[in-house]
Amino acid sequence: MHRRGVALIAVLVVAAVMTIVGSLLFVGTLGDLRQTRSTLQAAQARAAAEAGLTYARYAMEVARGDIKGILAPKMNLNVNPATDWVLPESQWPSIASAIQSLLNTGYGSLPPGAVDQGQASVQFTVTRFRGNTKGATAQTYRADYVVVSTGQVGTAKRRAEEKGYFEVQLGRPSLSQWLFLVDDAGGQTGFFPTGTVFNGPVHANHNWGFWGRPVFRDVVSTSDDGAWYWSLGGDGCTGGSRVWVRGDSRPPCTVPDFQKGFLRSQPPIDLPTSTLSQQRAALGMDPQDTSTPSAKEICFALGLHNPPSKDCNSNPSVPNGVYLVNDGNNVKGGIYVQGNVDQLVLRATGTGQQVYTFKQGSNTWVITVDYTTNTTAVTKNGAPVGTYTGTPNGPASLGTGGPTGQIYVTGQIKSLQGPPRTGPLPCGVDYPGSSDNCPDHPPPAQIPPALSKETQLHITAVGAIGLTGDLVYECDPTKVTDPGYLATKPRCALGAGQTLPTVLGVMSQNDNIYIEDSPIKAPDNLYLWGSYLSGASGKGLAVENYSGRGKQGKLRLFGGLIQSADQLRGIVDGLGRLQSGYIETYDYDLRFADSALAPPNFPTVRVFDVQKVQTTPLSFREF
Repeated sequence: MHRRGVALIAVLVVAAVMTIVGSLLFVGTLGDLRQTRSTLQAAQARAAAEAGLTYARYAMEVARGDIKGILAPKMNLNVNPATDWVLPESQWPSIASAIQSLLNTGYGSLPPGAVDQGQASVQFTVTRFRGNTKGATAQTYRADYVVVSTGQVGTAKRRAEEKGYFEVQLGRPSLSQWLFLVDDAGGQTGFFPTGTVFNGPVHANHNWGFWGRPVFRDVVSTSDDGAWYWSLGGDGCTGGSRVWVRGDSRPPCTVPDFQKGFLRSQPPIDLPTSTLSQQRAALGMDPQDTSTPSAKEICFALGLHNPPSKDCNSNPSVPNGVYLVNDGNNVKGGIYVQGNVDQLVLRATGTGQQVYTFKQGSNTWVITVDYTTNTTAVTKNGAPVGTYTGTPNGPASLGTGGPTGQIYVTGQIKSLQGPPRTGPLPCGVDYPGSSDNCPDHPPPAQIPPALSKETQLHITAVGAIGLTGDLVYECDPTKVTDPGYLATKPRCALGAGQTLPTVLGVMSQNDNIYIEDSPIKAPDNLYLWGSYLSGASGKGLAVENYSGRGKQGKLRLFGGLIQSADQLRGIVDGLGRLQSGYIETYDYDLRFADSALAPPNFPTVRVFDVQKVQTTPLSFREF
């Protein structure tokens, strides 16, 4: 019995010890878990704070439109931007304060879901708004910023601070940055119907007109307080065939799909009425000089001075013809045409050459631009005229002029086109229906390219321009990162950080740009790439005999269209079916956004705009 008692005591002692040890282990483990959780939350809070700094940099850059709203009323547009600040120095302190208030009010909290755990908030301080650089076409300003970001997860808080500066870039953006820009959209007599698709920025100073459900995938704006909304009868609406609505729709007949909003009462955008810059660029002169070149200046620039047979001092008249501006050895400007052009054909060889064929009366000039050898050869009626070093390509140098991709015609261009199609397209002319069978990108293989990969060209005519064929690029800008596409077009491959340079601008100074019906009829399902501008009062892109030429499927415009007055280009019935002319689709060339790329010597808006806001971080700390 004694032994049993001792054993029982021993067991109880061991059990007590084990209980104590277990309790200690449990308490220790619980402490470790709490410490681990606290450490985890601290790390998550730090990550949230750092995410806040990233968001703050993003916010300063995407707030460009709001910053523009602050700066626009303070701009002095009457000063010379090369010598004076467009934003007066007296306004700089108030600008800094206003931008700080804007950022804290609109971007002080991260949007829901921006951080995986917890939340973050940011506080902006903006100081020392100041001028940085001046220029005739652009200015830059800088401001210092401090951002404090607070991240919180549970009870854990961490702060991160970043100091730096942001730069506001002001400039006169190219008109080509719009997919569709018009002074008078013609909404009192016509409309954009169901089937019309815009996927870039569009603006009408006046008279938008809509029917059905046209699609707008980017911002739509107008200087009016409303727009014309149409009913064609039997579409569910009562009242007049067109009604002025200060809103976004007229249900059930007309409900446009404004995917990024319809902004009304916006500032008007003026269109150019002069082509003097383009004329001077083609002559090898400074495109910033908008004074009219004298007949004597033109005569000398074209190399016609050759006494005694031709003296530009006493007889500066210029005979009709096609002139590559050169000094006898080197290309010094663009291509200048005196008189009308009966036909201009653009052709890309696919091996690094651009060919321009001009027909004027009984004469034919062929200008071959060879980018691989940096030479340009000219023939007239098959006979050599000369071969010159350099290429007429790209923008003219501001302040001096020089070789440039500018064709300037003092009269009209009766026929402008790329090479003829090699066969029928795999699509018909019905819309809705068979016209959809052709792809938007890349264009069908039956359409040869008009512009070589290297070509940057602007065609300007004082008179009308007639379009009689497709105008597309050797390389499709939407496909240059597609391995399947590049396998069939290896020349279109780009190096790291490169952007496809190909671009076309077409501009008429005094008349319409016509899609021709007679004597040469433009083809069905027409492909037009580039930016097309007709800014004279009442002019635009017109389809000749739009109501009587028959159904021609789709007009696929890739780039942009700028007009004084929108023209009727087709007829649809009450069900939206195409009856004559074309149904239009507008496809934005993303390279045109913010004027990152524009046709050479293309007109710009007349006032300064905020083109970019860019941040530069300088220091970082956590606390």
